[in-house]
Amino acid sequence: MDKDHGILQFSTGLLDFFELPKSHVPKKLDDLFGKLPLGLITCINNNLEHVEIVPIVSKKGKQRWIKVSLFPLGNESPGFQIFFDDVTEDKEHYELALEAKKIAKIGSWKVDLIKNSIFWSKITKTIHEVPPDFEPDLEKGINFYKEGEHRERIVEAVSACIESGKPFDVELIIVTAKGNEKWVRSIGEAERSNGKTIGFYGVFQDIDEIRREKLKNEELNNRMRAAVQSAQIGIWDWDVVNNHLIWDDNMFTIFDIDRDEFKEAYKAWESALHPEDKERATHEVELALEGKKDFDTVFRIRKQDGSIAHIQGRAQVFRDGNGKPLRMVGINADVTKLKRKDERLRKLLDLTEKQNQKLLNFAQIVSHNLRSNSSNISMLSGMLLSNIVKKERDKFLDMIHTSSERLEETLNQLNEIIRIQETRYSDLHEVKVLPILENVLERINATIVESKAKVCIDMPKAIRVIGVEPYLTSVFTNLLTNSIKYKSSQRALKINIKAEILGNQTVIGFEDNGLGIDLEKNAKNLFGMYKTFHNNEDAKGVGLFISKNQMEAMNGKIEVRSTVNKGSTFYLYFTNNE
Repeated sequence: MDKDHGILQFSTGLLDFFELPKSHVPKKLDDLFGKLPLGLITCINNNLEHVEIVPIVSKKGKQRWIKVSLFPLGNESPGFQIFFDDVTEDKEHYELALEAKKIAKIGSWKVDLIKNSIFWSKITKTIHEVPPDFEPDLEKGINFYKEGEHRERIVEAVSACIESGKPFDVELIIVTAKGNEKWVRSIGEAERSNGKTIGFYGVFQDIDEIRREKLKNEELNNRMRAAVQSAQIGIWDWDVVNNHLIWDDNMFTIFDIDRDEFKEAYKAWESALHPEDKERATHEVELALEGKKDFDTVFRIRKQDGSIAHIQGRAQVFRDGNGKPLRMVGINADVTKLKRKDERLRKLLDLTEKQNQKLLNFAQIVSHNLRSNSSNISMLSGMLLSNIVKKERDKFLDMIHTSSERLEETLNQLNEIIRIQETRYSDLHEVKVLPILENVLERINATIVESKAKVCIDMPKAIRVIGVEPYLTSVFTNLLTNSIKYKSSQRALKINIKAEILGNQTVIGFEDNGLGIDLEKNAKNLFGMYKTFHNNEDAKGVGLFISKNQMEAMNGKIEVRSTVNKGSTFYLYFTNNE
């Protein structure tokens, strides 16, 4: 091309490059891409080298970017050589990269230690919330980092980069020019010459949203992990296709199994299942895989110490497009304590129902006696008001006195039964048995001496039961005085008191060689109200009724074995702590 932009010669590829017909012969540079850029014209006029990327619209109406390289031929041959390269694709990639940087909030920076200058890109300045004309230096740049740990870490990273060329990649908090705290990521590389760092450069990214979301997720994960740990929840994942089961650490803890003991978690699970629940639990897994039922069940396991635990199992099955099961993910939770509480609550409800029924029966009986006594007193007092002789008046007064005593006795009995019914499970506590028994024996010592009874005690000193001390005193007193009251006239009275622990129960037995009871005839009424079985004038038929109520109020029970003319043994059963 000459200085007047006239084309002197061109390669065969030029026409194809500019999408021109084969017969076309371009005369001027303007014929190729229209109006020339000012920079290119200036360099042509001054005979200078020049490279410029010029936008053009192709003959097909598409945007193109052409790299124009201008080289002077020299003073001997005035004119220029021009090379054209299509950089449209590179330009698009570059612009996409710029847009990606903008979206990702990634800026660049460079520190020149020789000139003691810093360059910040536009995005870097935007992140720092400084104006476009802001002139940074190294000290200002470092002071943007939050005082304390964050500033100390960037100083340490920059110092290591300057001293030894060590690159850095840190995530820290800056305080922007507007006072906003922001998480950023700074990546730096050293520029070295002759073993010394002459500068360093890198990128700067705004990661505030990402980092805060990450921190929030970490906090949620930590809370979830703590909740799972404290709730003793184990998580498992079963690859159904490859038959591979994975347990987390909590699962091994819940099942009381050493991780190294089993190579396969599925075998560990099977080995721990209670024999009575194994078939049911595995069948419910099969039903879940077949889609017939959700896996939500409770099964028992046997731990290494022989104890039984109740496990709540829940899971979800993941399937492919055809409904074939791929994975089964679930949780296991130890619900033994809840199960026991539920059982205790059920027992308490049953006990309450029984006590309410007993109280109703008792109220009917006492109501009858109250009406009898009150009617008798009313009738006798009415007779007193009549004109009767003194001798009959005294007789009626004596009868009124007797009826009033019986009325008072009935009211006292009613009060005692009501007090027993009001006993709460929380009132129970662990008490020593032997001191209470010794105290009862001391209180009825005169009666024992008078009856010439021999009392033998076979009981560990440390034995304890869960109960209420006044109730134990009352039950022991009733049983001992009954043995004395119903002793045989044909032999010396012997009372043997023995205590032992059987499983989760403590059993105390009161054995005597007295008259005994015909259980075939009286078993149903033995602990009934006002039921007596011998012609003893002191018998009221209340003691055993009260004793049974007191034992049940202490979550225990009372039973009897007896043979007529041989004696009776009353057994007291107390439930130990679980």
